[in-house]
Amino acid sequence: MGVIYENKIPGQPFENSDVSENAYKMGFEHRLTKRELEICDLIANGHSSLQISKYLFISEGTVKNYITSIYEKTGVRNRAQLTAKYIAEHERAVTYISDTAESAASTLDSRPAVVLRLIGDRNLPDIIPVTFKGQTYTIGRFDVSIGRKQCDFEFGRATVAVSRRHAAIEESPSGFAVIDLNSRAGTFVNGNRIKPGIQCAIVNGDLVSFGNAGADYIFEC
Repeated sequence: MGVIYENKIPGQPFENSDVSENAYKMGFEHRLTKRELEICDLIANGHSSLQISKYLFISEGTVKNYITSIYEKTGVRNRAQLTAKYIAEHERAVTYISDTAESAASTLDSRPAVVLRLIGDRNLPDIIPVTFKGQTYTIGRFDVSIGRKQCDFEFGRATVAVSRRHAAIEESPSGFAVIDLNSRAGTFVNGNRIKPGIQCAIVNGDLVSFGNAGADYIFEC
């Protein structure tokens, strides 16, 4: 769900045709500001208020104030409802611009929920919501030198054991697989390090670890 933010008038509603469709539609329909959209994107990727504050270099109290404003504008009551709304906006946008919108929407609706649930370091995001835009969902770490997201899900920049482009979850007719993207600390399935660039099949309940410093998640599908 990575978004490029280029709003030219701070504090004004976000209007930029270059952003991802879900962010653009939410900004236009609910009059969200650039900062509110940034926070929506981070919430949808499982980050806490404290993590968002560090990520955006603002206080945790300021983040909570923004979240309150977002809730009021979008009519939601909690993070789960906001994430669901954010993803729904994306799915509607994909349906709108796709030549095969009806069949694509039907396929997406029939997919089971796919998540990675934390069992490791409690300072990391509790949930990684694996929301496929195609057949691949990439996982990495925010690169401050780039200044924008490069992966579908990104850990905070302090999570140094996770590489900038660490791994990907892939979907195929036969099931799911994880592939290591030549990460420095490696990707592990049930404690075994997998070979870079080679798919490793994963099933419900498998332990997937990104590096060796607590980014340990149970795969659920």
